[in-house]
Amino acid sequence: MTLLAQRSRVPPPVYLVLLGLAVSFVPDVERFHLPPQLVFYGFLPPLVYAAAFVTAPREARQNWRFILVLAFGLTAATLFAVGLVGWALLPALGAGGAFVLGAVLGPTDPVSATAVLGHTSAPERLRTILEGESLVNDGVGLVAFSIALTAVEHGSFSALDGLVKFLYVSAGGIAFGILVAWLVERVRVRVHDAPIEISLSVLTPYAAYIPADKLHLSGILATVAGGVYLGWRSGGFFRPEVRLQSYAFWRALTFALTAVLFVLLGTQFRGVVHSGTGRLILDPLLVFAVLTVVRFLWMLTAVRDTVRDRIVLGWSGMRGALSLAAALSIPVAVAQRDQILYLTFTTILAGLVVLALPLPWLLDLLGFEEGGADEAAARERLNELVALDARRAELARLERSGEISHAAARRIELDLDREETFLSRR
Repeated sequence: MTLLAQRSRVPPPVYLVLLGLAVSFVPDVERFHLPPQLVFYGFLPPLVYAAAFVTAPREARQNWRFILVLAFGLTAATLFAVGLVGWALLPALGAGGAFVLGAVLGPTDPVSATAVLGHTSAPERLRTILEGESLVNDGVGLVAFSIALTAVEHGSFSALDGLVKFLYVSAGGIAFGILVAWLVERVRVRVHDAPIEISLSVLTPYAAYIPADKLHLSGILATVAGGVYLGWRSGGFFRPEVRLQSYAFWRALTFALTAVLFVLLGTQFRGVVHSGTGRLILDPLLVFAVLTVVRFLWMLTAVRDTVRDRIVLGWSGMRGALSLAAALSIPVAVAQRDQILYLTFTTILAGLVVLALPLPWLLDLLGFEEGGADEAAARERLNELVALDARRAELARLERSGEISHAAARRIELDLDREETFLSRR
């Protein structure tokens, strides 16, 4: 699949979901129902943590206000737009079901964003903004989903109670994640054994996510906060040899988890379609149109940036496994569950096919080119230096000054790690 994606330039998630769709027609496969707990507790913690860990520090610091405005403002606008339109035009949902659907589809998906954008020529600044938005708004969306679902189940809603719960869950999750990351950092600076360090890195996202969730805090935001904290401070506890092994392990792990998750997503197709009610074509088109229009309007009116950057930001609003897991977690007793599940799945599929599929060619049309010139120039400059320490210091300076991207700096750092590891073994 990866080789096919590279040759065709189609993002891998598109092929993986289509593979899952094909698998769903195998006899008896449609009987398999993806447990939401498997997504929430199995797949999301390591995938979210991995994306947060490699967040570019300089771009994130420069664009943090932008990211938060998208994560909170755009998510809220989407939630209410879908809720109001669904309430008015989708009779099968009713008011409560429409706003639950809005909460399910409000946040974009970090796994989709990372998997799709990582195979395009999108500049690092836009990748950081979109990945940062999706990482934060997932926590925001799940909190809103919990509040909306409680209101539907109990038949009442208090705006003040909802606001207090939102602040408690969000702020508490971030604080808990930083606390876990600080404790992990204290341990890792004293451990100098690759298998133990890699094992600790795998346990870290679960140590942040699961306890936070059980304490009724945001597990997603806890994992994001922990990943960002440790990613930005990893230079203080990673030895070159360990960094090489950890990079190889996490690259393989995230690839495998992402592939399995998207294939599982596709296998749910037949069961979800059979559960659909209402207008099976018109209703999904309406919901997808609302999501797309709201995002583009927000980017074109509320965002100050170049036109082509705003177009890319507006285009890249894919939903994914988190939304499906949220929809699957709705209790069977909720009357609108089947319709919400059907609209969620069709929206995810439409986003991958309509938005993700043509994204590489859209970037070409807008004039974005594959990077590499800055990295090549940086490598030439570093090759003029003899000492490894001098090259590492110069690499850090180039990254701080913005002369080289965070991703390129990490690639060069790994090459320096390989050289240092090789020399240390001679």
